[in-house]
Amino acid sequence: MQERHFIFDIDGTLINTEKAIIKGLQELLLEEKGIQYAPEQLYFCLGIPGSQALAQLGIEDGIPEKLKKWDAFYNSHANDVSIYPDIPEILEHLRDKGIILGTITSKNQEEYDHDMIPLGLEKYFTIFVTSSDTPEHKPSPGPMLYYLKKAGISPEQAVYIGDSIYDMQCAGSAGVKRALALWGCKNPEAIAADVRLAEPWDILKLV
Repeated sequence: MQERHFIFDIDGTLINTEKAIIKGLQELLLEEKGIQYAPEQLYFCLGIPGSQALAQLGIEDGIPEKLKKWDAFYNSHANDVSIYPDIPEILEHLRDKGIILGTITSKNQEEYDHDMIPLGLEKYFTIFVTSSDTPEHKPSPGPMLYYLKKAGISPEQAVYIGDSIYDMQCAGSAGVKRALALWGCKNPEAIAADVRLAEPWDILKLV
């Protein structure tokens, strides 16, 4: 039997980082541009690399320095970051069934380590792809194609579970089944997916 891979996005799928990300970005933009953005003006940043988000907000100079500032502001709101309910138990169930677990995230390697290791989630995943690994990022299929090559599997052996349109476009363009995590999703009615998951335990229905 061919091995199966369940591949996860992180922010908005495994962990709830929305408040910390948005609050940190608001503080950065207030400092850099003197503008107080409303949260809904910044939701588009969720799910894409920070450098890309800043560029779309008109910040193009000194990106590495600005990203470090954003990260510092984000870290000041660490109390707003949490694992979604039952995620560790669900990951255990999947592993027990012989499914290989992986991640594809718009976080860079440093951000991945900072968020996943303290929460104890990195131990569940065999293969992971960060924005540090590929020149193209979600919604491009590049990260997914990189994962498939790294794992040595075909698209039919994988399903990608994520909360954003960027996740679904990345998976769909690579021919991978798309499962939309509604618990972290904004505007789900505008996002095409093969399966819609109302709550984390619905992930087990994909087995």
